[in-house]
Amino acid sequence: MTEQKEQRYDINYYADLIGKTDRMIDPVNGLSYHREGEVWIPDIALEPELTEDDRPTWPWGVRRREYLKEYRPSLYQQHVLHCTLWTHMKDIQEQAQNRLDTMIPRMAAEQGVTEELKKTDLLCWVGMMNNIRHSVEETIYADLIYA
Repeated sequence: MTEQKEQRYDINYYADLIGKTDRMIDPVNGLSYHREGEVWIPDIALEPELTEDDRPTWPWGVRRREYLKEYRPSLYQQHVLHCTLWTHMKDIQEQAQNRLDTMIPRMAAEQGVTEELKKTDLLCWVGMMNNIRHSVEETIYADLIYA
């Protein structure tokens, strides 16, 4: 039994395969290969690249991807190689949107920004709401995008 196993992994076994076909499966690791000229290329495929129509237009997820690509390339490559980049982007987008939807009304109530203020002094209301929105966005950047 041991002799057969040794013979199976012998270089002569591979030489016989190489001479007979343009495709082979390595018995050691189970990978399939195809020949291009003198070189054997493993048959490994990643997720297909999304077209422009299929790509998400989520602002927070896209910002996270750009941050990872530029400042955390190893983490970005890890997500790409494990095919988890789009799900990571979607998770970041959902978390950011949830924070926007919950924190803006809560901060507006804490600061006294009401519909009554909107009716009486619109410019003051707009300014306060813009300040609140920017504060929440900075929190999202610090906690989710740049983390």
